[in-house]
Amino acid sequence: MRISKLIFAIATVSVFLITSCKDTNAKTETTEDHGHEHDEEGNHDEDNVAGQEEFNVNSSSEKKEEENVLNEQNNKATIVVKANKALEYKFKISQYEKLEYQWKSDAPLHYDFHGDPEAKEDYPSGYFESYAIGNSDDVEGKITIPYKGAHGWYWKNDSGKDITITLTTKGKYDIIGLLQ
Repeated sequence: MRISKLIFAIATVSVFLITSCKDTNAKTETTEDHGHEHDEEGNHDEDNVAGQEEFNVNSSSEKKEEENVLNEQNNKATIVVKANKALEYKFKISQYEKLEYQWKSDAPLHYDFHGDPEAKEDYPSGYFESYAIGNSDDVEGKITIPYKGAHGWYWKNDSGKDITITLTTKGKYDIIGLLQ
């Protein structure tokens, strides 16, 4: 998990650096491409800086993207993984939201806690990121979601009997539920 946080930090810094002002001496972009001009020393020319759209942070927006401001919720789900079968249970979560979780089962299961990005065109085909993989009957933790998408667990039951999981979650999300 530390490696994925490091990669995320590097990617964030890279995006910032790439989208920052370029070297104006290179003359590789126009004012139209860049949005504003620089003086002869490369500083922003204040008279020609494009204005930022103003908005009132405290007012309610008439346009809500999928009810983006979800209230934090606590949920408990009981999930049965049939003998010698597997399933997934997922949530739709926005980027940078926090998710607290705990699941317990009446016998050990193989699990893969992972996420699939919503913007599939921005990632290689079939891309997903595993946050934790193992075999257990009791797992808990907290995560800050790295990208908007479907996040949750894959559980595999290699035993000859059904196994019941109790999953408790806290965060801002929409429940997708079971995927089999």
